[in-house]
Amino acid sequence: MFQPVFPLRYSKVDGPYKAITDIKETIKQNVVFLLSVSPGEWPGNPELGVGVKNFLFENHGSQELLAVHTRIKDQFAKYLPFLNVSSELIDQDEMGMSLVDYNQMKLVVKYNIKPLNVEDYVEIGV
Repeated sequence: MFQPVFPLRYSKVDGPYKAITDIKETIKQNVVFLLSVSPGEWPGNPELGVGVKNFLFENHGSQELLAVHTRIKDQFAKYLPFLNVSSELIDQDEMGMSLVDYNQMKLVVKYNIKPLNVEDYVEIGV
């Protein structure tokens, strides 16, 4: 079963919406959705989601912000158990400059698709 590409686009080949046909891209989209959805947001499954946007205004180094790692591991273990996952908060850019000084931070979630033995990552601004 294929899921649509977001943002939604019409496709003459796939029907009303262009579909993701690659399993790695499907899994990547599932990872992004799991990170983006807030608990209580999904009807019928109130426990689903990490809710990264809920950490938007947390202070750098706060316990709440550091708890995102535990939340990610728990959610992936429950909803995407075929992935090995690790997460990291990045507070410096490639040049070594502090992102915190600009009220920015990046969450990098690396995952390994166990059945395919393929690694990938998702980067989200927090």
